[in-house]
Amino acid sequence: MKNSIITPTTPEEHKVIELRKSGMTIERIMAETGVAERRVKALIKDVVKGKKTSKKAPKPSSPLSRAADRVFPLACRKQGIRDHELRSILHEEYGTTWDTSDGTRKSNYSSDTMTRLKAKVRNRAIAEDCNVIFTTDWIDEQAPRLSSSFLISAATDLISRIEEYVTEYMESHGTRREDNDEAAALDRRKQSYAVEQHLLSLAFKNYSPEPVERLLARTASLVGELEGAPDLRSAEEMNRTKAVSAKTDKTKYFPEPSGIDHFLDYAEQQGWLI
Repeated sequence: MKNSIITPTTPEEHKVIELRKSGMTIERIMAETGVAERRVKALIKDVVKGKKTSKKAPKPSSPLSRAADRVFPLACRKQGIRDHELRSILHEEYGTTWDTSDGTRKSNYSSDTMTRLKAKVRNRAIAEDCNVIFTTDWIDEQAPRLSSSFLISAATDLISRIEEYVTEYMESHGTRREDNDEAAALDRRKQSYAVEQHLLSLAFKNYSPEPVERLLARTASLVGELEGAPDLRSAEEMNRTKAVSAKTDKTKYFPEPSGIDHFLDYAEQQGWLI
């Protein structure tokens, strides 16, 4: 009789023994199989209870890890991954935040994030014995040497032209041109540097943190003071206007627009889209 009591006779009773071996409690076994408690205890009397395997929830991956997984296959290509592709992935994984003070979207990743991402991708490339390339947007991947040489030549020509303009300016407008002493020479060297910086600020957007419009207005005010022109605003008035403008800017509030693609909005703001 003893053997017949502890011998499973139905699929449910066989399941009782398997569940016990997996580490399940009597209460759970009863709920899973519908077998009565007394019968369950009799069936599992000589069964060694197994250790219950803990099912830990998978640890959520970080934005950096997700970005690295997406960047790696692109960087392994012959042409590598372009800078705008890399930034697009970072924007999608880290997101952006709307700045209500100036009505622009700010990226949630930093230059340090990009450095760590590239290091992570390079380390994976070493482990997998492959090569990765991070390509700048300006280069032609079909003709990298030729495109680079063209821009180097163009830059050399620009520098030469700038130097010619500065030299021409100094010949006509150099300070203390009639003096040949050391102090006058030093003044002209300082002026020459200032002329070059002013020329670059006028010619190239964002070369100087000061907007070109404000630089031109400030220059016009100075010219007016030096020439004694009454129709031009004085430097004091310009400063007062600047202070009022800065105070007004601090109080501005730009609500975040809805129904837009955040990355495309940011890309347009940065001037990436033409």
